[in-house]
Amino acid sequence: MIPSGTVRSKRILIVEDDDDARELIGELIGELGHEVVPAASAREAVLEAERRPPDVAFIDLGLPGVDGCETARRIRGVVAGANIRLIALTGYSDDSTRARARAAGFDDFLVKPAHTTALEAAVNGPAA
Repeated sequence: MIPSGTVRSKRILIVEDDDDARELIGELIGELGHEVVPAASAREAVLEAERRPPDVAFIDLGLPGVDGCETARRIRGVVAGANIRLIALTGYSDDSTRARARAAGFDDFLVKPAHTTALEAAVNGPAA
């Protein structure tokens, strides 16, 4: 069921190394009527952004290897990357983490676990 506030379905990339978290966020986004594109690593995320750019990407900051901030920079570096709304996902909400996310090019910031209303607001809302 698509909520009445949803104008159109968006392509949403979910970059999360934890399988359960990625699946849960994907289910919540899917219930909002959006197309879900899962990625378990920075490499997968950048390849997806190059292949078929999403409208929005939720990126876990704590990715192993290449972290979420560097993943955001790499996505911004692809041809369509400037037009993708990037949303940081993290378990930390301190000022330094938020500042790092802003410096990396994120448009919004959510603390896990994020509820459906927060996810929906981040997809449709203005930059934070």
